[in-house]
Amino acid sequence: MKILQATSIIFLVLASATGYAQQDSIPPLITDRPDATESPVLIPKNYFQLEAGSQISNGNLQKDITFGTALLRVGVLDNLEVRLGLDYSGSRFKNDFSEDTNSFSPILLGVKVGIAKEQGLRPEMAILSHLSLPYLSNELTTTGIDFRLAFSHTLSERSGLSYNLGALWDGVNNGLQYIYTISYGYSITSNLGWYGEIYGDIPENTMAIHYIDSGFTYKLATNFQLDTYIGKALNNDPSLIVGGGFSYRLPK
Repeated sequence: MKILQATSIIFLVLASATGYAQQDSIPPLITDRPDATESPVLIPKNYFQLEAGSQISNGNLQKDITFGTALLRVGVLDNLEVRLGLDYSGSRFKNDFSEDTNSFSPILLGVKVGIAKEQGLRPEMAILSHLSLPYLSNELTTTGIDFRLAFSHTLSERSGLSYNLGALWDGVNNGLQYIYTISYGYSITSNLGWYGEIYGDIPENTMAIHYIDSGFTYKLATNFQLDTYIGKALNNDPSLIVGGGFSYRLPK
């Protein structure tokens, strides 16, 4: 957690040092947080982008706290980005029979590959895939894998629709877990955005869980954005999910 906090502080200082100067030549800042839907838009070539935050998930039996989550995205080619992620989280149980736990997540190593740009009725498309490497995790000892297709449609100058379809295997449970997301975004002003989303996990061997959430993004500068969100599970725990974070982009 200290490592992630220190990283957050460093990037906040860097953002302040830029004076939040606007640079028209830089492409618009597009992020993969705070919603569960991954955008098909890639990081521009020769850019780094850090997306970090925290989350509290409060259920009937336990409270899960993600103290720090960090995703580093690197633009390698015009249609390829490399992704590296790591979370530090804990569970607080609401009974006397289980011990509270804190642990790192598996290391997330993956790519996003652009497939097609939006044209007419054809959406912008990309494919994402990650390996979950268990080297820092206290709970998992095997490698997991996920993939998803990401799509987006421009609905108007201020609004758009994005959605994902995919599946994952966590390296432990038998069978795949299918994933879907649908997110609607609206630009309230040039700097303030809102989104509403529904998404879900559909395991092969257990009950599906569906979620709803909504949040805001606020762009403080060309390369720096804050976000916050709130949500819940529709048919299971958790009853409340609250989080927030930031995204910061800089050239190589």
